[in-house]
Amino acid sequence: MSKVIKHLYVHIPFCKSICTYCDFVRFVKDPQCVESYIKKLIKQIQLQYKPKQFQTIYVGGGAPNYLSNKLLNMLLRTLNKYLDKHYEFTIECNPELLTYEQAQVMKSNGVNRGSIGVQTVNNTILKKFHRQHTLNDVKTAIANLRKVGITNISIDLIYGFNEQTNKDILDAIKFIKMQHIPHVSWYALEVKDGSILSKQKYQLNDEHVEQHLALIIKHMHAINYNRYEVSSWSIDKPFESQHNKAYWLTKDWSAVGLGACGFENRNYYSYVGTIDNYKKQVTKYLLSDYYFQIMLMGFRLKEGLDLSNPIYKGAYEYFKDKLKDVSINNNHLTANNLNLIDNILIELI
Repeated sequence: MSKVIKHLYVHIPFCKSICTYCDFVRFVKDPQCVESYIKKLIKQIQLQYKPKQFQTIYVGGGAPNYLSNKLLNMLLRTLNKYLDKHYEFTIECNPELLTYEQAQVMKSNGVNRGSIGVQTVNNTILKKFHRQHTLNDVKTAIANLRKVGITNISIDLIYGFNEQTNKDILDAIKFIKMQHIPHVSWYALEVKDGSILSKQKYQLNDEHVEQHLALIIKHMHAINYNRYEVSSWSIDKPFESQHNKAYWLTKDWSAVGLGACGFENRNYYSYVGTIDNYKKQVTKYLLSDYYFQIMLMGFRLKEGLDLSNPIYKGAYEYFKDKLKDVSINNNHLTANNLNLIDNILIELI
């Protein structure tokens, strides 16, 4: 009997504009194309999954709230039927698009977590990197979510822009504190193939990046946020991302939509092709690949891997002679330093 998958990722590959650092599958498309895509997505969901199947559903992109309220309602209403009794239902949002009416659509369909792409609180940097919002838009978006009763709010921030100063980092942390944001993801800027920055030959300053990370760690701890994962901070354990934990703990998750990636029964897959014609591309993981994936993701978590789980125990036994700079406390395998997990993984390779 096949196991029931409890986590679902849904990819909406549409944006109002393309940010310079983004390499995700995303398009700026006409309304007719968008509607056709959403209807196809809904049909796939209805054919593949069982009602009340998922503990977590994450709608990402692109910009899922680029959808009209009509299409957003259609999609979220469908997904709501597949939520288990106790669930986390997250949607990513671009702040300039998040109106009060849109927040009502989210709330009425069971969304209980909003993830807002803030990136930086410096309006000049936002404009330079083709973001369409301002800091005031972010404040309005947060207020709109809270007005309808969505209080589990996460914001994404990026550090490592050459244009970013220490003051920009401290201003962002001041904003987090003043707005009482329950969850924050701090991501280091990467110049990825396929991004506009890559075509512009944008060069990162590694020393600058490390300096900003040290600043983030110091001041996020000072305002009582817990770094429970390499890039993730929460003010309290209930606000930790349950969906992302499925990735970090190498649990199985399903995925739908062009650009979406899933992992089921040691099969990693992604949907590739065009917006009108895409298909599933599958890679079967060997046991050694699977064990490496467990280490790759598990070391990202502060609490690490629970070795009472036989799968994690097997991965540990497979690699234990190569493991350095790790510890076992209370039967949990953890990295000694979250900033240096790449060094651990290089040894395993």
